[in-house]
Amino acid sequence: MNDIGKAFSAPFHDPAWISKFLVAGIFLLLSVVLIGIPFVVGYLVQVTQRVMRREEHPLPEWKDLGTIFVLGFKYCVVYLVYMIPIGLLILPAIGLGIAAGASDMPEVIGIIASIYMFALVLLLIPYSLVLSAMSPIIAYRFAMHERIGDALDVGAIVRDFRKNWQNTLVVALIVVGIESFASIGIIVFLVGVFFTIFYSYLVSAYLHGLLYRETIPQQLEVHP
Repeated sequence: MNDIGKAFSAPFHDPAWISKFLVAGIFLLLSVVLIGIPFVVGYLVQVTQRVMRREEHPLPEWKDLGTIFVLGFKYCVVYLVYMIPIGLLILPAIGLGIAAGASDMPEVIGIIASIYMFALVLLLIPYSLVLSAMSPIIAYRFAMHERIGDALDVGAIVRDFRKNWQNTLVVALIVVGIESFASIGIIVFLVGVFFTIFYSYLVSAYLHGLLYRETIPQQLEVHP
C-alpha cells in the first residue's frame, strides 16, 4: 500500500498542528469522565474522511463541535453494538461468581465457572482478533456516509476484506502496534500522555483513509 509513511508525518505538516493537538488534549482529558470521547472519536472520523478525499491537510479545525459530537456518538454506537456479544458472554461468568459466593457448594460452582471461563477465553480471543482485523474497514465504511448501518453491514465488510485482505491486515497490525506503543509510553515515561495518545489515533485514522483508497478504486462520494 502506498503512502503508509505519510500517515506518520502528515499530522505535523499542518500549519496549525500544535493548536489542534492542544485542543485535542483538552477533550482527551475530558474523556476520563466520558464527556470528551465522542468529540475525539468524531474528530478522528473527520480525519479519515479528509484522507479519503485526498485533502492536503488531514487535520480539520476544531469547529462546529455539535457536528463532531454527533459523528463521534454515532461511531461509538457502532462499537458498542460490536461489544454486545462480549457482554452477553461475560454475564454468565458474573452470575456464576455470585452463585459461588451464595451457594453451599462453592467448590462445584467454582469448577463450573472455571470451565466456562476457559471456554469464554477460547471464544473471545478469536472474536477480538477478527474485530481488530476488520476495524479499519468498519472505520472507513462508516466515514463514507456517516451511517451506522454501513459500519454494521458484516457482508459488505467481509467482501471488502476479501478484495484487499493483505493491506487490511497490514493496517490493522500497524494500528495495534502504534496504539500499544502509545500505551507503553504512558506507563513508562508518564510524559506527553495526551500528545502520544492523540498522535497514535491520528496515524490510525489516516491509515483507515488510505485503506479505503486502496480497496475502492472507483471513489465513492465521501460525506463532506
